[in-house]
Amino acid sequence: MSVLRVLHYGDPSLEKWLDRRPSFDAGLVSVVSQTIREVAERGAEAVLEHTRRHDAPSLESLYVEVGDAVLPEEHQLAIRIAIERVMEFHQVQLDTLTEGWTEVGSGWGWRTYSHEHEDGRETGMIGQRMLPVLSAGIYVPGGKADYPSSVIMNVVPALIAGVERIVVATPPDRDGNVSPAVLFACRELGVETVLRAGGASAIAAMALGIDGLPRVDVIAGPGNKYVNEAKRQLWGAVGLDSYAGPSEVCVFADDSANAAFAAADLIAQVEHAPDNVGVLVTTNQETCNEVITEVEKQLLNAPRANVIRQALMEHGVAVVCASLDEAVSTINRFAPEHLALHTMDAAEVLPLVTNAGAVMMGLWTAQSVADYCEGPSHTLPTSGSARFASPVNVLTFLRLQSVSMLEEEDAVSLAPTAEAFAEMEGLSAHGAAARIRSEKAL
Repeated sequence: MSVLRVLHYGDPSLEKWLDRRPSFDAGLVSVVSQTIREVAERGAEAVLEHTRRHDAPSLESLYVEVGDAVLPEEHQLAIRIAIERVMEFHQVQLDTLTEGWTEVGSGWGWRTYSHEHEDGRETGMIGQRMLPVLSAGIYVPGGKADYPSSVIMNVVPALIAGVERIVVATPPDRDGNVSPAVLFACRELGVETVLRAGGASAIAAMALGIDGLPRVDVIAGPGNKYVNEAKRQLWGAVGLDSYAGPSEVCVFADDSANAAFAAADLIAQVEHAPDNVGVLVTTNQETCNEVITEVEKQLLNAPRANVIRQALMEHGVAVVCASLDEAVSTINRFAPEHLALHTMDAAEVLPLVTNAGAVMMGLWTAQSVADYCEGPSHTLPTSGSARFASPVNVLTFLRLQSVSMLEEEDAVSLAPTAEAFAEMEGLSAHGAAARIRSEKAL
């Protein structure tokens, strides 16, 4: 049996598959809701209880000292290189967003314009300020795996945005320890508070606040189904990056692709868990066959072959298209978290792609390099949400504030308009607030 089910463009089963959306399990919703209630009522005591139950039975303290981390020099160097590149990328992003703004207070000032009258005079001021949130919580998966890259990819955009207080929550291992690599990354980035907890209780702790951890304004970072359901339920109590489902990748390969490279990217992105999604889109059957054959070959030596094979067989698909237009249509319908364009014409294909979280162009852009150290954050929209959502970036931790200041003549000239709207909407006090200024001025 092939590791990937092969379908052709227009197949009814493919159409149904492409219309996927997040699913909500009633049992999961109930469990997470109960966890949030317990954290709201009992605070740190409830978080510690949940952490002992799910992660570390003998855990004594919810917080860990970041200064305890010891790492091999080559791992320290890798973390520092990644931090440097990710910081550089997000600094350029911020500089571009705030170009032309005047710094005011803690933000990047306001971009303003004045109202121009018919006689050429300019009066009043209308504009915006761009301000960072004051605090952010970053969730980093852990327990059975180490993800220092998730620290970097979520903390750095918050730092560049200007967030004053950043905390990290990550589940400990069975003995109550947190990954030294995660702690080292936190230390390098100046994060002082690390909550040794995971799942829904960790999200609730950051969103609602517990002893030793005031609530945060925004939470970002990937996690399991309990984390994502907690985010969904706590939306409104805290700002969020996005709802995240299982990791997913779409690899586009035409007849100029290197089948080994394409297979490697497909395999790499679905090795996290057996519910990950892998999609291969090709423009001919021969390329499809070559990539699938290469996948089978590479799985022979893959340490996580069982996980990868299960993910591809249960949640993956190969789509054979007759043209580039059909391939692009499939990609945009799928709206993948990661998209790898394995073609010599990647620069020509990119403008056609409207829905994708991150696009890796050409034969030499490895998914793993992009995820670890290229620059952009690897926390990306999943489950088709790339149709409307963005990767974590500086804007995740920034908000706009509208600012206006009218002069007397503007107040007089706009009063009749405001009064007319107040009359249409039956809100007399609204009209009076505008009229009283007009009468006073006269």
